Amino acid sequence: MTLSKYFDKLAVFLAIGIVKIYNRFAPRLLVEIKERGLVTVNMDYEPETIVLAADSMIEYKTRRFSCRKEPETIRWIEKYIGPGDIVYDIGANVGAYSLVVNKHTKGKAKVYAFEPSFATFAQLSKNIYLNGCQGRVIPLGIALSNGTKLDVLNYSSLLPGTALHALGKPINHLGQGFEPVFEQPIISYSLDNLIEVFHLEKPSHIKLDVDGIEWEILNGASETLNWLGLKSIQVEMEPSLETCQLIIDYMVSKDFHLESTSNHGLEMETSNYLFVRNENEMLQR
Repeated sequence: MTLSKYFDKLAVFLAIGIVKIYNRFAPRLLVEIKERGLVTVNMDYEPETIVLAADSMIEYKTRRFSCRKEPETIRWIEKYIGPGDIVYDIGANVGAYSLVVNKHTKGKAKVYAFEPSFATFAQLSKNIYLNGCQGRVIPLGIALSNGTKLDVLNYSSLLPGTALHALGKPINHLGQGFEPVFEQPIISYSLDNLIEVFHLEKPSHIKLDVDGIEWEILNGASETLNWLGLKSIQVEMEPSLETCQLIIDYMVSKDFHLESTSNHGLEMETSNYLFVRNENEMLQR
């Protein structure tokens, strides 16, 4: 046998052995690593330390850079939100901006963080634990819509930290249909009904980032929007879609004015629209 053939056989033998060892022990090793190996990263909020769990690349590459991704959201939080305020973070994802509110107000504001995706909700809850803000950031694993019903959440991905899921019909934030990787029955509420049934504190500020059903949620929040204690609401929208102008007109009818628009999109002109309560209404409060 030549030396070359000997090494070829040895390589095959070793490869077979590695495969057998992997098949026998890998699942247990992977489970033990996952159980014991919590990976955390620091978020890019310079004034304070915020820690995020990172179990997916989108958490590692995107969520920890949430301040860089949406500086306008940070400006809104730091300018408008203060101690004693109640904030509704609708579409909280892993909780990056909820945690910024908590840090910015030194724990003196309360945030209700809404996130229906089961994998991302788990990370949201974990991040609340890691940052020691239980009772100040309150995770709610439910969906919001224009009514109270059993609906379907269509997932774009099952990885934690992902977005672009769709409630009801599988239509994404661009108004296009997609094939969901998973369909989950889920309870959805109108915001007005949720507040009434569970006696929630009404919001001082709302962040709405739900990838396509902004119009439905705002229609289910008519009484909430009428409440004069609601000072501002930031809505992420696609300006090319007809619902964008509908929402602007609707918010004006509720005595808000469009304070600013900030673009941060890639595929389309995805923008955050900041609506602020008119001053004459605030003076009557």
